[in-house]
Amino acid sequence: MNWESLRDFAQRCNTFGISVPDPLVRGLRLFDVAAGHMRMPSGRLLDLSDDELRDRITNIAIRVHDGKDVASQRGMAPGVSKVQEELRGEVIRDTVPLLEEIIVGLRPRFEQAAAPLVNAAQRHGITYATTSDFIIDQSADTITAFRAAKTAWFAVQPIAKFRILISRTFGLEPMGSYGTDFSVLFAEGDGWGHNGRYYLEGKTQSHLDWFALAAAGLRLNGIAEVHRKVQQRRAIEFHETSQAQPEKVTVPEDLSFAESHGPLPSYPR
Repeated sequence: MNWESLRDFAQRCNTFGISVPDPLVRGLRLFDVAAGHMRMPSGRLLDLSDDELRDRITNIAIRVHDGKDVASQRGMAPGVSKVQEELRGEVIRDTVPLLEEIIVGLRPRFEQAAAPLVNAAQRHGITYATTSDFIIDQSADTITAFRAAKTAWFAVQPIAKFRILISRTFGLEPMGSYGTDFSVLFAEGDGWGHNGRYYLEGKTQSHLDWFALAAAGLRLNGIAEVHRKVQQRRAIEFHETSQAQPEKVTVPEDLSFAESHGPLPSYPR
């Protein structure tokens, strides 16, 4: 949740033809105004009036004095930093209520891009481990589905990255026992995990396994839906844990893959 992420979010909005939320537009402008206020006044002195020269001297003096209670900063820097930090908080608070509309607006594009993945996974049983050597002996429909899914894998990435950026930028990451897991952002039902289950090799820093997610359905979930899914999952797991005897508590099955994916090839490239 920093200004770099907020600028990236604004640029992605423009890329998708989405209007940048007004609080962010105003916030970015004010951020630049604050940053510019640290710059020393410049220009010819001989062209200044007496009052303008006095103002120039005052402005220069303000910008070089020691910052109060901030030994490592001088001049305007302490005030600018404080204003920019408070401004960031206001921008985030005012923008979060507007994110749902942005996500819902992207949903048709995501569904269209993801449709071949859902078709391949649900109707033809294609997984990430399915190889071209296996597919070549299948029906023409399955071969067509395999090829379309390979293209769709890349087509969903820009939308998925933007959806993940939204969560990261505004502090809305769905957290699991082993860190952030974004699979819930794209699951139509309960086919999502919170411990890398739906990532390739179970590593959440790697790509999501779109075939595994597509087997249960893909959907671009909004803020409220993600919150509901996470809270329901936590309630179920808490209930199951509380009913178990302490000495019998084991690692939940949800921490492993639902099925054996076998060795994962480099597909798709």
